[in-house]
Amino acid sequence: MLLYADALRAAIGLVGVAITAVIALWHKIVDWAKDSLFPWIERNLPSMLSVAQNAFAWVDDNVAVPIRRVAKKAWEEFRKYLLKTIIRLERRNASQWERRITSFVVEVLTPQTPVVKKVETVEEVDWDDLPDDVRSAWMKSSQQSHDLDVTASRDQQLETLEMTN
Repeated sequence: MLLYADALRAAIGLVGVAITAVIALWHKIVDWAKDSLFPWIERNLPSMLSVAQNAFAWVDDNVAVPIRRVAKKAWEEFRKYLLKTIIRLERRNASQWERRITSFVVEVLTPQTPVVKKVETVEEVDWDDLPDDVRSAWMKSSQQSHDLDVTASRDQQLETLEMTN
C-alpha cells in the first residue's frame, strides 16, 4: 500500500513539475529573447540574429512543444484513474506539521469491475519544509490547516497548457 502511494505521489509530482516548468519558464524565456536578446544581437552581432532565432524556433518545435504535448497526454491518461488528490497540512505544534495526502483512484480489476480506492499517507513536516504560501497564511492569520486540491490545480494547469498550444 505504501509503495502504491509513493508511486502515485511521485507521478503526480513529476507531471506537475514538467507541466509547470514548460508552461512558466519557456514562455518567459521566449518573451525575454524577443524583448531583450534578439534586439541586443541585432545591434551588436547582426550576422548572428538568424542563427539565434532559428535556434529558439528549433527548441520550440523539437523540445518545448513536444514536452508540453507529452505532459498533457500523460496527465489525461493518468487522470482517468485519479479521481481526486487532496493534501492537508495541519499544525501539530510550534515546529511540526502533519501532511496527509488522500487520493481516490480507480483500480481496474477488469473492465466490468472498477473499484474506487482511497489511498492515504501521513507524514510529519518541519516548518522549514512547508510551502511558502502555507507559512505565509499561518503567519498572517494563524491558520492551523491548509488544504490543496492537487487534481484541480493540475487540471487548471492543463487548461492553461491547452490555451498556449
